[in-house]
Amino acid sequence: MGLDITAYRKLTKLDVVFDADGEPIDPTTREPIETYVRFYVNHHFPGREQGVEDRAVYAYEDADAVMSRGYGGYNRWREQLAKLAGYPLTEYVNSFGQKEQAHAAACWNGATGPFSELINFADNEGVIGPVVAAKLAKDFAEFEERAAAIGDGDYFHSGYQAMKRGCEMAADGGALKFS
Repeated sequence: MGLDITAYRKLTKLDVVFDADGEPIDPTTREPIETYVRFYVNHHFPGREQGVEDRAVYAYEDADAVMSRGYGGYNRWREQLAKLAGYPLTEYVNSFGQKEQAHAAACWNGATGPFSELINFADNEGVIGPVVAAKLAKDFAEFEERAAAIGDGDYFHSGYQAMKRGCEMAADGGALKFS
């Protein structure tokens, strides 16, 4: 199991009704909508979805797979992103009740700044709308040189470049879908 992140550009909300199977259809012609996307707004992270409605049906101009990683790999990548952004090591209690330290924990505890909306976001499902994606795209552009300097066999930097492209795409009237 893992996380897949897909970027969408230029979303257009569609007027639809749903058939007996719950699939969207054109309200006039009753024909199925062939190409569409729906987003789940993760209400544990309010505001991330700005510009996207929960479970609405959207057409899109373009879509691209941004990142596909196991949960552990994604969380290690996100920890490196938090360290790059300069968040301090912060203590937290893990799911086994043990105390640990992580740079990302600063954002989990409410710190804001570069990449905070991504660092403190679900690693399983949700949506980041165009407003937050535009802010993240600026963060990725600002930290690009420092990210390139991290020598990790390209694991971090390839993910960094992919997320930067995804945020730029989503900032263009689109969204990032986490599933």
